[in-house]
Amino acid sequence: MKDIGNFLKERREARGISLIEAEKDLKIRKRYLQALEEGNVDAIPGKTYLVGYLRNYSKYLGINEENINQIIQTYNNSEKKKSSLKKTKEENIYLKTKDRSIFEKKRFFLPVKYVYLTSFVLIIFIGLLLLSRSLKEAQDFPLPSPEIGNETGIKIQKKENDISALTEELIKSEAEAINAEYSTQDIILTKKLPILKIIASDKTWVKILSDDKTIFEGILFKDEEYFWETDQILDIITEYPAKIKTYYDDKSIEIGKGIIDNYLLKYNFNPAQNI
Repeated sequence: MKDIGNFLKERREARGISLIEAEKDLKIRKRYLQALEEGNVDAIPGKTYLVGYLRNYSKYLGINEENINQIIQTYNNSEKKKSSLKKTKEENIYLKTKDRSIFEKKRFFLPVKYVYLTSFVLIIFIGLLLLSRSLKEAQDFPLPSPEIGNETGIKIQKKENDISALTEELIKSEAEAINAEYSTQDIILTKKLPILKIIASDKTWVKILSDDKTIFEGILFKDEEYFWETDQILDIITEYPAKIKTYYDDKSIEIGKGIIDNYLLKYNFNPAQNI
């Protein structure tokens, strides 16, 4: 589960999305999103919540349906394995306890037979005494009203019928609570930064640096997009001739004007010059 969490976290950071933004957009508490990324499934209340949150978060991060199903299947397999290990451990403990119990029983047959006989007679006497007292008390015990029994049965049946809708109602309440929380906050949010967008016209390699720190490096496939919210000066390095189109705040950037070195194109991107 931790590998899945790392994948989700890298995907979110690559898109420049903070956990607070994801919480507002998905209406899922930030602590649950963070628990998914850290593989801490015990922090999420129940398997139904976990699978629902996992699927919604994956869709939000732009993961296709096939990969989402693989992520869910991986989680289910890990849960089955964990359950199997727990069952095996419990069976081993039971067998050890049973073996020890058998050994103690065998060792217990050492006392003289007369001690057993005396104990048996005493137990029979006490049992008959308790049975007699119980029968006497049962005669005065009030029987429950049939109406009360029917009412209890109706309540139990209603509870069973409503249990399937319980999870959906709880998730809806959680989302409404988050909406209310953000609507009542008296905080002046800073304006979102413009977005740098790169679209690959064909399969190509791209690297983005900020103060010699790698922001992104990898292969973009045809029509794949990369987004980055920034106001920093960046170096965009790619193959030459360029197979990418670059936009900043929806304005096209002429990346071809960069420096060409062999088969690499390096373009120094300055946000102040592109606003």
